[in-house]
Amino acid sequence: MLVICEHCRSTLLRQDQDVENLGKMAELLPDNTLLQIGSSGYHLQAHFSVIGRVQFQHACGVWNEWHVLFDSGKTGWLSESSGAYIMSFEADKSAVPDLPLSRYQPELSVPIQGKRLTVTRIEQADCIAGQGELPKALITGKTSHFVELSDAQTYATLEFSGEQAPTLFIGMPVALEHLHLAHLRDMEMAGIKTPTRQLQCPQCGGSLSIRLQNIQTVTCPHCTAVLDAGHSQVATLLKYQKKLKLLGSPTLPLGSVGHFEQAAFTVTGYLQRSTRAYGTLFSWEEYLLHHSGYGFRWLVCSQGHWNILKPLLNAPKLNARYSRGPEALHAGNTYQHFAKYKSKVEIVAGEFYWQVQLGDTATIEDFIAPPYLLSKELQGKEINWSQGEYLTPEQVASAFKTPLNLPKTQGVFANQPNPYGQSVSAWRNATLLFMVAAIFIQLEFVMHARQQVVFSTSMQIANNPSDDWSGSYGRYNTVTSEVESDPFYIFPTKQNVIIELDGALSNSWLYSTVRLIGLESGLTYSANREISDYSGYDGGEYWRENDSHAEIIFSAVPKGKYQLQIEAESDGSGDIQTRGKFQSVRIISDVPLWGNFWTLVIFLLIGPALFYHYRTQFEHRRWADSDHPLNG
Repeated sequence: MLVICEHCRSTLLRQDQDVENLGKMAELLPDNTLLQIGSSGYHLQAHFSVIGRVQFQHACGVWNEWHVLFDSGKTGWLSESSGAYIMSFEADKSAVPDLPLSRYQPELSVPIQGKRLTVTRIEQADCIAGQGELPKALITGKTSHFVELSDAQTYATLEFSGEQAPTLFIGMPVALEHLHLAHLRDMEMAGIKTPTRQLQCPQCGGSLSIRLQNIQTVTCPHCTAVLDAGHSQVATLLKYQKKLKLLGSPTLPLGSVGHFEQAAFTVTGYLQRSTRAYGTLFSWEEYLLHHSGYGFRWLVCSQGHWNILKPLLNAPKLNARYSRGPEALHAGNTYQHFAKYKSKVEIVAGEFYWQVQLGDTATIEDFIAPPYLLSKELQGKEINWSQGEYLTPEQVASAFKTPLNLPKTQGVFANQPNPYGQSVSAWRNATLLFMVAAIFIQLEFVMHARQQVVFSTSMQIANNPSDDWSGSYGRYNTVTSEVESDPFYIFPTKQNVIIELDGALSNSWLYSTVRLIGLESGLTYSANREISDYSGYDGGEYWRENDSHAEIIFSAVPKGKYQLQIEAESDGSGDIQTRGKFQSVRIISDVPLWGNFWTLVIFLLIGPALFYHYRTQFEHRRWADSDHPLNG
C-alpha cells in the first residue's frame, strides 16, 4: 500500500511492518472539489470512505480519482471531473478487450463483459500528484492514455500506461446528491468561494480576474483577445474579435447568477455558434454555467427559444430507423432523430475549462422527445452527449431574477412542447365521457320504444292522366292517384311517428303528398317525398339508380284518432298502361330516432378535431426545419 504523508508530501511504501520512503510527491493543484480524505458516503446502499486521491491533468483541465474503501473491504475509484462523478471498480484482466490503442476510434462498438459499449472519448493525461492511501506507486508527470466507453447503463475506462497491458475500470455515473456525502470540505455547496486569479492580458496589458480554477481559455474584456490561460505564461490565441465588439454585451451578462436545479449557477462563458443549411446561415448563443457542487451546465438560446443542458456520461442506446434516422433511448424515453449538422464557433467570451478557438467545428446530432432533447457532439476524438429541457423566456427571466432584454421567440423550436397536445387529450377524454353518456341515453330510448305499426296499406297509381301543369313537377303525360285511409289510433303521447314509403317502380318516379290529419285535435301534418328507380345499359355495362324508399318523420305527435291522405303523381311511362305502379305505406309510432344522436356525436367531435388539426399543423412547423419534414 502506498501512503503519502500530508505534512511533508513524502511517499511511503508500507509492507507489513516495514515502511520505505520513496521520496517526495509533487504538490496537488488547487481546485474547488467538495471531497477530501476522510469524506464518506453511500453507493448502492454500501458505505464507503475516501482514503486517497490521484490528480490528473488533461487538455480540458484537472480531474480527481478518489480512492474509496467500502466497509466490506472492497476498494473502488470515485472519478470527479467538471462536477460529474463516476463510481468504478477495476475489472478482471480477462475482461480487457484485445485491441491496441491505435484501433480505438469514437463510435467504435467494443464487446466488454457481454455488452456492446461505444467509444465516447480518447484522450491523454498526465499524473500530477497523489494523496492519502493508494494501491500502487505513482510516477508524477507520466502520461497515460484513456479510452472511455459507455452504453445506457454501464461506463467503462481503459487506461493505457506505457507498454503495459491496459487496465479496465467498469462502473456507472452517480449523482452527487445520491451519494449522501459527509465530512466534506468546509465550503457551501451553493457556491464554493475560491480565490480569483489575476492575469494581465499580453495583448493590451489590461488586468482580468479568473473565477474558475484550472481554466484553459479566457477572453480579455478590454480588447476581446482570446487567451490561453492553461499555463503560467498566458499566450494569445486570437488578437481581436470584431464580432464580439459589434455584439457588445451578451443577453446574459458574464458573472450573472441563475437558479436552476435548486442551485445558483454563475454565467462564466459565452459562445456564438452557427451552421449553414440550404444556403442560409443560422446562429445561436450558448452560455456556460458553473456551480461548484453540480458542475457545468449549458444555457442555449436559438431564435428566442431556450434550453438548459447538462452533460451525460452514459451514451444513450441508438436503434436504427431507416426511414427517419435512428432513435435514441434514454431514461425510459424514446427520442426521435431531428437533425445532423456541423457547427462553427463565431464568438468567444468569458472563461472555459477547455481551449476554445474561433472557427472550431463540431458535428452535432439532435434527438427530441418534447420538452426534452438529446444532443450528440463529435469533435476530434471525443463524443459528448447532453440532455436538454425546453425553457420559456419567462422561465429564464425568473431564474435570473433580474430585468433581462430577452429576444422574442420565432417559429417552432425542435423540442418546444406542443401547446395543443394537452388540449387534444383533454377534449378526447371529455368527448369520450359525453359520448358514453349519449350512448346510454340513446340505448334507453331504444329499449323502451314500442315501435308499433299503426297503419299499413298498398296503393296503386292508376292510369289517370292529368292535365295540371301548374306544379313544379309538371311533366308530360303524368298520372295521379289518391288514397284516404280509414281512421286509426296513435296511443303513446307526444311520440315520434314515421311514415315509410316504398315503391315498386321501373325506370320511373313517384311523387307523393302526405297528410296526417288529427280527427280529434284538428292538427294536420304534411310533407312531400319523391322516390325513383332507374336502370339500363351504358356501353354494355349495367347500371342502376335506386332511390325507391323514403321516410317522413313527424315529432311529438299527440295520441288520438288520425286519418292518412296521400296524393301520388307519376309519369305515364313504363308498365303504367298495363298493371300500374305500386307504393306501400306504413305508419310506425314511438320510434327511436338516431338523427339527434349522430348530430350530437358530430358536435362532440368538433372540439377534438379542431385541436387535432392545430396540433398537426404545429408538428408540421416543428419538423419543417429538420432532416425529416412531415409530408401532407
